[in-house]
Amino acid sequence: MKQPFKLSVLALSLGLMPAIAMADTNADILKELQALQAKVQQLEAQVKTQQAQINDNQKATTEATQVANHADVQISGIKQASEGSGLKGLTITGMIAPAYVYNQDQQASSFVFLNRSNGAAGGSTIYNYDNSYFGGAYISFAKETEGGTKWTLTLAPDRGAGSIFNGSSIVHEASVSMPLNGDKNTRLIAGQIPDWEGYESTWDNQTKAITHNLLFDFTEVTAYTGAGMDVTRGNWEWKAMLANVNSARYYYNGNGGRAPAAVFRADYSVPGYDNADIGFWGLVGKLPNAALAAANPAGDTNSSTAMFEVDGYVTKGDWGYYGQIGYGQQSQAAYNGGTARWYGLSGMGTYNFTPRTLGFARFDYLNDSRNGGGLVGGFNGPDGINGFGPDPACVASGSTTCPGANRYALSLGMNYLYTQSTTLKLEYRYDRSSLNSFYNVSNGSYKNNNNLLAASVVVSF
Repeated sequence: MKQPFKLSVLALSLGLMPAIAMADTNADILKELQALQAKVQQLEAQVKTQQAQINDNQKATTEATQVANHADVQISGIKQASEGSGLKGLTITGMIAPAYVYNQDQQASSFVFLNRSNGAAGGSTIYNYDNSYFGGAYISFAKETEGGTKWTLTLAPDRGAGSIFNGSSIVHEASVSMPLNGDKNTRLIAGQIPDWEGYESTWDNQTKAITHNLLFDFTEVTAYTGAGMDVTRGNWEWKAMLANVNSARYYYNGNGGRAPAAVFRADYSVPGYDNADIGFWGLVGKLPNAALAAANPAGDTNSSTAMFEVDGYVTKGDWGYYGQIGYGQQSQAAYNGGTARWYGLSGMGTYNFTPRTLGFARFDYLNDSRNGGGLVGGFNGPDGINGFGPDPACVASGSTTCPGANRYALSLGMNYLYTQSTTLKLEYRYDRSSLNSFYNVSNGSYKNNNNLLAASVVVSF
């Protein structure tokens, strides 16, 4: 009986195996369906999240568009207000530069800021090399219209061009530059325009030294009042004017007068350097003559003048080189009443020790010995502050052939860029004369040299 039972069990097992296999397969399928369902639910959740983000982004975009539209309206309003008030194309710049100066021979040690520079001749407030344009302040308004016309007004109390030759005027520059036939490189210029001579600019924020070189202070004119042309072609620029020089208007004490001068300048920008320029300047015509004004105030106080100079500069890397050579003469402007003739040179070298620290050295020479000395404008000494004119001892002897003094000057100094708008300056200057022409106030004697120390803080915007 055991044999049949075994066969039955075997048969039953063989019959149940497909069912068991099917059960395993269904379980796997169920698991896969459940996993698939979970994946679908996960994807649906992601879709809902992305849809919410899209809705939020659309809302943010709508809000941003509304804000942008509002800003556009505000900007448009500001632009219209700016254009309506004349502010479009307007640029405002300015500077203040208080200084401190020690002058050994004059025994003077003082702050210098906005004091008069057009006082009585020989006085401490007259324009001297220790009292020139430094220690000043200015504000400048420049505007360019859509048509390309440029308008400039620079105001500088007690230190500008106007205060030098036009009483107490605070106007340093008042000029207009108009393109001709739509050509912005060919312009008509007119107004009161500062002098074009030399490598040194007028203001402290545009120069390295505190004091100016001898040629700038004593052989260059101040400004032109007239009209002319300014033409630019490639690397060349030409400028020329017919103008009153150092005079807003000429008067011969109510008797009328004509005393214009022709002034011209040409510049060539040299390629291949960081900055490089060579310039030529000239003047031919009549200029005010203080010597004639003193001798015959009721007559013609202007005399014929011719002046020429060449200047240039090169900057490359940390080095900078600047220089000029000048010659001039003015009739009846010398100490003995003859023609004043002078010539001179100035050279400066600069080096940037660091991006903020710059050192400079400048040497000047001015020959003014002819006819007892005399410089442009008829200023012919003796001048004990600036060291010009004949030797006072020679004058006291009664000689009529006393030569004028030749002058030298050496300046050494540093600039430190404290911030982008603030520069600290320090300068030592040694002046020397070929004669004993510097007055020493400590003992009343005359000597042939002087020492000066100066410091300045220049803040500009």
